[in-house]
Amino acid sequence: MNDGSLFADNSSLYLYGGGISVAYPAIGAPTVLPPDGVWQYDLGSGQWSMAALSGVPVNRSIIGMSAQSFTTSVAYYLSGVKEPASDPYFWTLPSATPYMDQGLLWFEEGSLTIKNYSTTGLNEYGTAAAGFMVLIESIGSHGVLVAFGGISNPPGKPMNVTDEYDASLQWNLSSVSVYDIGGQAWYQQTTAGDIPRWRYSGCSVVVSAPDQSSHSIYVFGGWGDSFGESDGGVYVLLIPSFQWIRVNTESNERSRHHCSLIGNNTMLVVGGITPSYNNPRPYDPSGCDTTAMFSQGLGMFSLNNHSWSTNYDPVAAASPYQIHPNIASVIGGNANGGATAMNPERGFSTKALGVLLTGNQNVVTFESSTGSTPSTTPKPVATPKHKMALSVGSIAGIVASCVFGLAVGMALVLILYLRRRQSSNQFQATEMSDQIARFELPDSRDKVFELGATEKPLPATPDEKGFRELEGHQWVPEIIGHDATDR
Repeated sequence: MNDGSLFADNSSLYLYGGGISVAYPAIGAPTVLPPDGVWQYDLGSGQWSMAALSGVPVNRSIIGMSAQSFTTSVAYYLSGVKEPASDPYFWTLPSATPYMDQGLLWFEEGSLTIKNYSTTGLNEYGTAAAGFMVLIESIGSHGVLVAFGGISNPPGKPMNVTDEYDASLQWNLSSVSVYDIGGQAWYQQTTAGDIPRWRYSGCSVVVSAPDQSSHSIYVFGGWGDSFGESDGGVYVLLIPSFQWIRVNTESNERSRHHCSLIGNNTMLVVGGITPSYNNPRPYDPSGCDTTAMFSQGLGMFSLNNHSWSTNYDPVAAASPYQIHPNIASVIGGNANGGATAMNPERGFSTKALGVLLTGNQNVVTFESSTGSTPSTTPKPVATPKHKMALSVGSIAGIVASCVFGLAVGMALVLILYLRRRQSSNQFQATEMSDQIARFELPDSRDKVFELGATEKPLPATPDEKGFRELEGHQWVPEIIGHDATDR
């Protein structure tokens, strides 16, 4: 399955999302879509099977963004795209068109439970695909997700494959979103520094300073607007200062690959293809990487010295992560932490976000809606040392004015009260109707967030059709020779 997400615990691998290759299927790859759900690979028996899920219904998406907690065994899958090559029901419909879907799926691996949470506040449309997302577990009560890049489109709006190059759909890297898992709230934040050009289908890992004073999100590869705007450099987004810096300028163009943090300080790059001139998805041999760096489909980048390597040194990888001097020169401190840049250049978008990321109540904030300059909580105004004395006559005049004003105010209050009582009976029925008409949705942690209104009718969703089997195929619950990463 192409462009899916692979999760793991101590006993199993879990595959969610992805689609089959229609135009250029790989040898041994499925030519008919497997049923919707999460596929589980038992590490002991070496067998694939459908996971016995509970919770909300699962319909397979493609190119969504994912992350996993290895301490809680909870995986997260953000938004994505529904399309015929990923959804079995769409596969049976002629002229079915892809569309983006909202929602943040939580997959609890221990209980095999799927939950769906709101993405309102993620960005303008609450959708995202083919971008970057990492989990920083040491922030907040349950960690935070940081997402950026890729594309976003109104949920349910029909799309074409070429829409991913439309500038109006691009999620610029000058803005990122932060999700507080414990508080279930999204925040948007602007970035500064050497902001990378827009890109999608790259990969990222995150590593924290030894003292947790800063967190570095390493971003590698991806495809830009064109071949000329795609670079193979490595960038770092620094949290909580939200500064971008470029730490490696080598040209290792790559897309549709996967990154993992191995040991304490090594970014392992697996799979992917090499974009050719104005062709981000070459399906012929031109997409195969022939450079020495990725000749085996693997690449290793040291987060300690910011250099690429073709050999893995387990001893060096096991050594503690140390902040590179290029990063320390931007955020302050040293190899072990001690960052002094704790606020973004223009301040946090909200005080709540600043407190969440830093634990400091006196953070710098700004109003993104008005574009005002950063400001902190106003300090009390000092009382002047020299006060002007008032005469006895002045004091008497002030007292008389206050007594007269108080009498007038009481008279006005009495008049308003009598009028309100006189008219209350006339509006009692209307007020009761209004109260009946107003209601709030209950705060259910397990509710499904459905798509909003669309511009034109869409094919029926799997939830509307109920369960349906594909005719003419004897499905065997096993995936042979294929995983979630292109090679």
